[in-house]
Amino acid sequence: MQSHHSIEAIEKVFQTQERPVLVSCEDYRDYVCKYRYTDRQFKELIAWAFLNQWGLSVPEAALISVKRDHVSDVALKEGARYNYFERPIFGSLYLPSANEINNLTYAQPDNRIDLLKIALFDLWLANEDRNHNNYNLLLVSQSNGKKMIHPIDHGLCFNSTSIGVGSLSVLTEDESLLSSNYCKTLYANSNVVARDCETVLDSFRKNVRLCKKTLPEILNFVPPPWRIDSQEVQSWMDENLFSEKWLSSTQNTFRQYVQLYLH
Repeated sequence: MQSHHSIEAIEKVFQTQERPVLVSCEDYRDYVCKYRYTDRQFKELIAWAFLNQWGLSVPEAALISVKRDHVSDVALKEGARYNYFERPIFGSLYLPSANEINNLTYAQPDNRIDLLKIALFDLWLANEDRNHNNYNLLLVSQSNGKKMIHPIDHGLCFNSTSIGVGSLSVLTEDESLLSSNYCKTLYANSNVVARDCETVLDSFRKNVRLCKKTLPEILNFVPPPWRIDSQEVQSWMDENLFSEKWLSSTQNTFRQYVQLYLH
């Protein structure tokens, strides 16, 4: 995972719940950065790395160091504090031409099946922040002309609690992307639904194994100031996220919600 540093004062704050900021870096690109809660940033990092292992399209990410004199009055007035930036923060590459997907989106992406993969991924990671009212999906036009779905915002994975706290709980129907209008629109053809669902489920265990294999490497990226106990995280994930019981439950829930909403 790359690391970058700011080159100018923060000028933009996004008016979403956590008030992320736009940071310009030495690679002459801008990153959308969250900074308040290290446990949520850690979950963002884990989810981003796992999404890559699943072969899903996601914005590039990096660990960003923001200089103290770049923490502007604009950011401070929106709730930022200097101490939030004394450690590296998680940043996603800003994609200004991307369109946010919502209930009024009807555009066809070129990676439609990824919508089902994301829904399954969310069930596996117990992501409570993507549903029919809050998609957290971008539709990104590529240089080759294709339109690709990019999932974003994963700070509320693992049932919105810190990794290592308690056990995982299954998402409800309303918390699943499968209940969304966009999913129903893209999968109005039940024959296509059945085919794509089986394709997604066939690769599920392989994708999970890839995540488990690369977890130690991912944990090496975690900045020490975040104070994450990597050994504790590894043990908790082995007992919960990678357990046979949870994997079977995830698959069964996915099939159940597909049957409920897309057939």
